[in-house]
Parts: sequence; structure tokens; C-alpha cells
Amino acid sequence: MVKKLILILFILFLLPMNIWAESIDNLKEQIQQKELEIIKLEQEAEKYKAELKNTQGEKNTLNNQINTIQSRINKLKNDIYLTNSRIDGASLKIEELSLNIYEKQNEIDKKKDSIAQMIQALYEADQESLMEIVLMKSSFSEFLNQVHYLELMQKRVQNDLTALQSLKAEMQTEKSRQEFQRNELYSLNNQLYSQKKIVDNEKKEKDYLLHQTKGEEKQYQSLLNDVLVKQQEIQQEVYELEDKLQSTINPDSLPEERSGVLSWPMGGILTQGYGITPYSKRLYVNGFHNGIDIASSYGEPIKSARDGIVLAIGSCGRYAYGNWIAIKHDNGLTTLYAHLSGYASLKVGNSVKRGQTIGYEGNTGYSTGAHLHFGVYVTETFKVESRWYGQLPIGAHLNPLKYL
Repeated sequence: MVKKLILILFILFLLPMNIWAESIDNLKEQIQQKELEIIKLEQEAEKYKAELKNTQGEKNTLNNQINTIQSRINKLKNDIYLTNSRIDGASLKIEELSLNIYEKQNEIDKKKDSIAQMIQALYEADQESLMEIVLMKSSFSEFLNQVHYLELMQKRVQNDLTALQSLKAEMQTEKSRQEFQRNELYSLNNQLYSQKKIVDNEKKEKDYLLHQTKGEEKQYQSLLNDVLVKQQEIQQEVYELEDKLQSTINPDSLPEERSGVLSWPMGGILTQGYGITPYSKRLYVNGFHNGIDIASSYGEPIKSARDGIVLAIGSCGRYAYGNWIAIKHDNGLTTLYAHLSGYASLKVGNSVKRGQTIGYEGNTGYSTGAHLHFGVYVTETFKVESRWYGQLPIGAHLNPLKYL
């Protein structure tokens, strides 16, 4: 009967531990499978990037433009699958961390109970005088055993206190990791929402082109020429407005020109510098480029170059900067991010951190291919003016490369 009772107690104690271990192992396996899935989707993403790069390099005809838009949609759909997988992965990691935290908390509670019991025993022993302990024991050796037991108990209390501190530190680490995963999950959900909107916008662009041109190449080229003429007029206006503002710059209000004042807003290739470049002479009426261009791949995240506040969000439609966002920083500079395919979930007045996603690389406005136009302005001169085609950001511009 006693043996049977011991066996039942053993099973009851062991069963939850087995279930716990199986839960952790199951989560680890799911996380591993999800990571393999993410790797596969990342490899697919590289293929779509290459395909998109090839279509963008072709001659600007209606058929090629439609193919480019479709390539963007294909690439973005893969990005959405990838983001979904990353969301699933982050959720699984949060669940795993929750179990780890719960397990650590149980260990901490057990340690606390054990320490409390030993401290109580030591306290009770401390209330007895040395003579009382000697008289209570039947022999001197029994007395020595009692003293040795109390010494061991004191050491165990000290060891358990050390172990308790270690467990608390481990649990805090797990909680920090969990918080990081939760922030990552929040960011990924925002990214997923934005990516879906960008796909919808691309489909609308495709429908617009087909409707405006009725599928005719002649109509498409006429549409391009009309946009180009208006674009040249807008360029000249921007150049003249900003040229006047350049003379208002107060050098004393600007930060020191050095690397690291601003972070690069995205990875990729610098396709055009600031000022008069061989490319700007061909592309702009005045031959001057008031920012730098960076190209990676359509729909890639664009980051804030420094902590700041969203100063303005706007669109120039099919002209000038297309979709853009401006961030005001604490050092007298404002940064502009233009030609965006979409925005992150931000509003004017929101605070942003250096490296935080604020938008996605695109080809909106006057652009010969997907890229980011990155501009740096003197904050006190920066403003947004309304035009028939949308909101036009202007200001006294600086060379971004002197601050990156």
C-alpha cells in the first residue's frame, strides 16, 4: 500500500514536468520550422528583387511599365508572406518566453519557501542557549551533530539566496527579450498593414495607366510627355524658391559637419549625389540635385536618420517628390524622405527613434526608377506650400553626405 502511494505521488509530480517539457520542445520545433520557412521566403525575395531590377531597366513603354508594376506586386506579395512568417515566429518566441518566465517564477517561489522555512528553523534554534541545546541532547556527539546541522543550514540559506538572485536576473533577461519580441511583433504588424496598402496602390496605378492610355502605346508616350513638361516647370519653381532660402541660412544654428550626425536611412547603392552631377545635368532643367538618391529594392523599409518628430506628411501626386515625409530633429536639421511607395503608421507630431521604419522605398512622383530621395534642410527655413498637384516641401537644403 505504501509503495503504491509513493508511485502515485511520483506520477503526479512527474506528469506536469513531462507536459511542460513537451510544450517547450514543441514550441522550439515550431520556431525552428518557422525560421526555415523565413529563410526560404528571403531567398524568394532575392529572386523577385532581381526580376524587378531587370524590368525597371527596360525601355519606358506601356507594356514594360505594366510588367514593372506586376513585378512590384509579385515582390510585395512575397514580402507580405515573409512578414506574416516573421509575425508567426515572433508570436511563438513570445509564447516560449512566457513559459520560461512562468517556470522561472515557480523556481523563485520554491526557493523563497525553502529559504523561509530554513530561516524559521535557524531563528528557533537561535532562541535556545548553548547550555539548553547541550542539556537537550543525550550525548555530546549528538550535540556536535546539531551544531554541524545548523552550520550546513546556514550555508544552504546563503547558497539559496545566491541562486535566488541568479534566477531573478535570468527572469529579468527573459522579460526583456519578451518585451523586445512584443515590440518586434507590433512593428511587423504595422509593416504588414503598410505592405497590403502598397499592393492596393500598385493595382490602382496599373488600372489608371490602362484606363488613361486605353492600352495604346501612343497614348502612354503622350501622357509621359505631358508629365515631363509639367515636371520641368515644377523643378524650376522649386529651384528658384529654394535658391532664395539658401541666403537665409545661419551657419551658427547648424550642427558640426561630421559623420554620424545622421544615420543612413536605408541600405543600398548611392545612385546620385548632391549638387551638380553628370546625371542631374541631364535630368533637371537647372542641373542641380538638392539631395541624394539611394536605391535598394521597391518596398524596402526606410528608417528615420535620427530621433525626431514627424513634421509633415504629404504627396505631390505624380510630380516632384511623390509621397514624402519630413522629420524634424533636435539639432536644427529636418530630413526629407521622398518617392515613397507607402508610409508607416505615423501621424504629424508623432515622435520617432533613429532607425525606426517611417516608410517604404517607392517610385512615386518624378522618378526614373524605385529609390529614396533623401534631403537635409535647415529646420527654420523648411515649409510646405500647397500647389495644384499636392503639397510641396521646400527649404534651404544642405549636403546630406556631410552629416551621414
